[in-house]
Amino acid sequence: MKEPAFTLEGKPVHVVQTDDALQEAVAHLSQQPELALDLEFDQHHYTYGFTLCLIQISDGHTCFVIDPFPLSDLQPLWNVLEDPAIIKIFHHANNDLMLLSMLGCQVRTLVDTAVAAKILNYAKAALGTLLEEELGLRLDKSQQMSNWNQRPLSRRQLEYAAQDVLYLHALKNAMVAKVKELGRMAWLEEEDQLLESITYVELEDPHLKIKFPQRLTLLQQFILKPIYDFRDQLAKKWNLPAGQIINTNALMALLSNPEQSINEWLYHTKGINGRLQQERYEEQLQRIVNGALREAEKRRIPNRLPPSPFPPRLKTPETEARRELLCTVQRGLIERYGAHATPMLLDQSIITNYSQTGELVIPKKYAREIVHATAQEMQVNL
Repeated sequence: MKEPAFTLEGKPVHVVQTDDALQEAVAHLSQQPELALDLEFDQHHYTYGFTLCLIQISDGHTCFVIDPFPLSDLQPLWNVLEDPAIIKIFHHANNDLMLLSMLGCQVRTLVDTAVAAKILNYAKAALGTLLEEELGLRLDKSQQMSNWNQRPLSRRQLEYAAQDVLYLHALKNAMVAKVKELGRMAWLEEEDQLLESITYVELEDPHLKIKFPQRLTLLQQFILKPIYDFRDQLAKKWNLPAGQIINTNALMALLSNPEQSINEWLYHTKGINGRLQQERYEEQLQRIVNGALREAEKRRIPNRLPPSPFPPRLKTPETEARRELLCTVQRGLIERYGAHATPMLLDQSIITNYSQTGELVIPKKYAREIVHATAQEMQVNL
């Protein structure tokens, strides 16, 4: 293996930027029993889309910082991450696993130290907090909000990226030892298995996922769809986050009065990218809105709020009695396991569902067993 780009805390760090270097890294990593893994990505912050910017992997001693941009094929690395014989250590794996799934990689056999922290009743599960409390280490987090799309990356960025995985083996060992001591390994194993099942799925009707300050009427939702598509096409073309083309407030200003002059809206509304202020885009937007209004009229789409997707909650003596029963069990769980660990066993959605329906639905096996056992011990008949 070639000389490392630099050392950090006495550990070699290799920066991988060629296919040959990736093959060397994969040959080494595929022989290790445990790998610590972290990603740097951009999710509609500096550029368009959900973009993998950097992959950091450590075997506990040697670290590889892999730059995906110049590499032609990451499949050899995906093969390592999908190997069930190798344990992958993450911290807050959800977004990383979602991005990897989107790229065609389903990670197998993992341990998430953030999940272990919740099980241990930590109030805060940030990596810096855990490293300081468990290992007495303090990390420099000044590069946390870096633009990881830019090249070349600075030495400080590379060091920051590497340090996020250099200590995960030691942290995982410390956390798992405590989880075992408390007899909660079944919690950690089931939670980690659930993380393995994270799969990227394209959103249906993504225009309806925008968080507006108020609910949109059926007419506004209909008009929003072609505007959203127009904005998304430009965002992709210009490689900018869609919110930097037309932000939510500007969209709301248009939807509140779709029959207004597009010229007036385009030139007198904050939150619209200046590149849109061209005659061709003004004409295009006007055609989009006018066409949507005509089609809405043709389909007789009403300008009223749609029915709430959530059924109204009943508040009767029966529902309140059921709520109090399960809240009694919840208080017992908090006393035994702690306020920060208890939501893993019994959260508010489970309590609400039981209150409303009388059915106690707890999907996780370990949680179901603990809640039923606790209720029995407390002589609460659920």
